[in-house]
Amino acid sequence: MPIVVEPSLPPPPLGGLRALVAGVESLAAARRDGVLCVVVGSSGSTYRKPGALVLLDAAGVRVGALSGGCLEAELEARARDVLANGSAQSARFDTSGDEDRVFGSGTGCGGSIDVLLLPLPASNAPLRRALRAADARDVELVLDFVTDGERLGSGEACAGDERYRFDERGGAVDDDIAFATTGHVRVAPAPRVLLLGAGPETRPLLALTRLLGWRVELAEHRERWLRFATGSGIDDEHRDGPDRLADVVAATRFDAALVMNHNLDLDARCLRALAASAVPYVGLLGPAARRDELLAEIGDARDALRARLHAPIGLRLGGEGAEAIALAIVAQLQQEFARAAHA
Repeated sequence: MPIVVEPSLPPPPLGGLRALVAGVESLAAARRDGVLCVVVGSSGSTYRKPGALVLLDAAGVRVGALSGGCLEAELEARARDVLANGSAQSARFDTSGDEDRVFGSGTGCGGSIDVLLLPLPASNAPLRRALRAADARDVELVLDFVTDGERLGSGEACAGDERYRFDERGGAVDDDIAFATTGHVRVAPAPRVLLLGAGPETRPLLALTRLLGWRVELAEHRERWLRFATGSGIDDEHRDGPDRLADVVAATRFDAALVMNHNLDLDARCLRALAASAVPYVGLLGPAARRDELLAEIGDARDALRARLHAPIGLRLGGEGAEAIALAIVAQLQQEFARAAHA
């Protein structure tokens, strides 16, 4: 029976940190100033936690969210003030008391959130360069800020061994100028996933992972199966076959590898290679009986996989078909990534 693949479509839009970096670059290309809002503290129940980023310009929020929509109007007003004055500001949004229910946002969330609103000048913004560097190098971004006083909003950003210093107006600062930072946040790089094999699940899987801002690479050497990934927004492709898989996983950080070849022999070869790798999450598509057959086939390699192997892959959400499978896989991955981030 022939494989029917839909005509190539534009890749789904990006989300998450990658969308914010793209938005920052878009503002710079258009020579428009922006405002980067950084959550530097929170208490109680809040929509976003420290390290969350939101990008705004004169028209309002471009990328990200501070709340479910109830705080954005005030955030946009504050950002317009930053754009007009050219200097950073701090803001606290408190939804914990009775006054907020009657006179404020009315959310009833019961928490507070502290935000720095930092200018991103179109001409020369070290923060923009730091975001770009962290994204390109796939490293954590470490941000330190002055959170009060005359130099509020100044600080430095570190992307690996690269350091970018900025003043309260978002401009560059010489290394010999000292300031005492009192706020510290970390922004993790986007999760990175390796798909081993393409199939009917690839397109819906890529739609969801791109909306979450993950980086996804594909290892697939079979031409007819590659058609499932055409136009899906894969970040990189590896077409050398499973015998070169060890080189792929050794060269790049992967948070997860998903074995989805729809072929027993290829899946077994991939599992052997992953058993010798440091990839912390290995997912295997297919029913439990198929899993057991594969584990028996790979012999002693299964012992190195047991603590990392998720098979059958995906949360048991119910439903059937490629879209339901993709949703179950992404839901389990999101759960695992969140757990690892808070470990």
